[in-house]
Amino acid sequence: MKAILNTARTVWQGEAIESGKDLEMYVSAAAICHLNNDQLMQLGIKSGDNVKVISDHGDVIVKAVETKETLPDGMIFIPMGPWANRVVNPHLDSTAMPSFKDTPVEIVPTNENVLDMPTLMKVYGKQNMLD
Repeated sequence: MKAILNTARTVWQGEAIESGKDLEMYVSAAAICHLNNDQLMQLGIKSGDNVKVISDHGDVIVKAVETKETLPDGMIFIPMGPWANRVVNPHLDSTAMPSFKDTPVEIVPTNENVLDMPTLMKVYGKQNMLD
């Protein structure tokens, strides 16, 4: 399924950062992908299943969750953090910030596991060494 990814800070993600990025609380708050119910149905999954989000900039496994607020058609949302950073455009375009909005992505169901933050950072390091 193709979609447009937007990211932003959330209250839960901010609270979890303060508690510790290596805790399950942070993974539960930031390694998630908000989708509308019709998107879950289109993918043939339920809230709590894992999905792979793929962009031209990378891919990441996150847990699909049914959004509480309806998203615009064709949009998905991942809270800012290392999981979202894996797929957003890393080019700064003189702003000193990557583009956290309007990233074209593909979402596919997966049986792969969501990585915790320390493991995800190790994968980043290995990936960057290969680039």
